[in-house]
Amino acid sequence: MSPQAHERIHREAVMLSAEWGPKLSLFWTDRDFSIGRFPPLDRIDYLDHAIVLMERERTRPARPPLTEIRQYLCADPFASWSSRARSFAAASVLDPMHRKAYLRTLLYPARFCYSWTTGLMGSNDDAVAFVNKKPVPRLDADLITRALQCRKSGGNPDGLFSARAALLVQIDACASLLAAA
Repeated sequence: MSPQAHERIHREAVMLSAEWGPKLSLFWTDRDFSIGRFPPLDRIDYLDHAIVLMERERTRPARPPLTEIRQYLCADPFASWSSRARSFAAASVLDPMHRKAYLRTLLYPARFCYSWTTGLMGSNDDAVAFVNKKPVPRLDADLITRALQCRKSGGNPDGLFSARAALLVQIDACASLLAAA
């Protein structure tokens, strides 16, 4: 899909619904879901949560096994998130244009632990509830919960920035899941 087509679809979605239009996710892949943004997680999301707005042909990809999900998560997703987390932990100020990225970085450990443990793809709410119900050693679930509350309220995450050093512990907590596997 061209960038122009992608943008046009997003504009039309916003015109249809000011609330849901901005949240529209467009996924692209091949028939086997072997390429795309997050191949194994996209497959799970498609199989479990898809609301098809338009399709030319129905496809039912194979559900990825937990081993495939873990292989995927411990590679680029973990490396990218931990690099971002280290950058935020070392920063002295939170640039206003990086507020959304900071919140995502705070929330990612919950999503990582949720998918790593269950093999499922869920919302931030699902993932945060999971780490609160099934604590991961050394993971600061309270910080993640406060980040979710901030995101839901549309609040400013500047008040959470003083906790940025905790991201280093969050990295270690998630890395312990990798090491235990």
